[in-house]
Amino acid sequence: MPKISIIVPVYNAEKYLDRCIKSLQNQTFGDIEIILVDDSSKDSSPEICEKAKTEDSRIKVIHKVNEGAGKARNAALSIAEGEYIGFLDSDDYVEKEMFETLYKKAEEYKSDLVMSGVLFVDGNMFSEEGRCIKKSYFECDTHFETKEELKKLKMGIVGATPDDEDDSKYGMSIWKNLFRLDVIRENNITFESEREMLSEDALFMIDYISCIKKATGINEAFYNYIRNEDSISKSYKKDRFEKSLVFVSEVEKRFGKDIPKEEYKIYTDRFWQAMCRVLCSQEIMYAKDNSIKYKALKERLKALCTHELTVSTLKSYPIGKLPLKQRVFAYGMKYRWYLFLKLLVGLRSR
Repeated sequence: MPKISIIVPVYNAEKYLDRCIKSLQNQTFGDIEIILVDDSSKDSSPEICEKAKTEDSRIKVIHKVNEGAGKARNAALSIAEGEYIGFLDSDDYVEKEMFETLYKKAEEYKSDLVMSGVLFVDGNMFSEEGRCIKKSYFECDTHFETKEELKKLKMGIVGATPDDEDDSKYGMSIWKNLFRLDVIRENNITFESEREMLSEDALFMIDYISCIKKATGINEAFYNYIRNEDSISKSYKKDRFEKSLVFVSEVEKRFGKDIPKEEYKIYTDRFWQAMCRVLCSQEIMYAKDNSIKYKALKERLKALCTHELTVSTLKSYPIGKLPLKQRVFAYGMKYRWYLFLKLLVGLRSR
């Protein structure tokens, strides 16, 4: 049995898949299995998966009907044999020492979850091509083992306090972390479909943290998250706002089981105002790239900024405590300065 199973959902990833697979094959920790889940790709990805399988006995391949990344990961979890589980998206890649480091930390500290940082290649949403931004969420090895500490970890996965630099204190994504398979199976933890809600990663994290005794964060970043040439406007989804509302509802259901609303609200409110900032930015950039007239753009921005959840969040949220750029954008949404928001996004995306 391998020590670590690494799960990779694959869909139309021929341009990046070979790099992704090689980054796993070249890990300094060799006791792994790599499970590639072809989600009915229409390009050469299935052939790339099969070729890799014939060349490396550690690789397994699943071909399944197209249901999205969440369901693809569930299919892999059902056959995984590793003591620990890692995740990787097929257009990204990892540093060679990633899984050796995460495994050693898990064993050293007897942790059910080990969390690391991320390398944003080509930067973040508005940064120029060629930049690489390293994000570490922990200054040193940091442990969460009391009920109160694990509760704060869950809330910090979704959001942050107003004066935190980032909108998520610890990062929502699963792919920078290492999990125990027995915890997942014993508690029947599965991924929701990203076709129904915004972030299946974060919900998986919340469910998982609710079942563990100890988590550890380390001051390392191994995961190369690629912002490829598909711009934010090209990844625009008209139903993203509705999916975001479903996500918030699901988070509140989970938090409500053991966290008073007055404790988690500041975190979910930070998430929501940040989500609205992203949604407004997407609308503006999509309108620009597709020559959509301002009148139509204004109606879309108005729908976001005047929704009851947005209005109530921005009314009660201590916007003045946010970092400067986030603060300015939040005021623009609160007072519905649509032209001002359009100008801000235009300046940031140059």
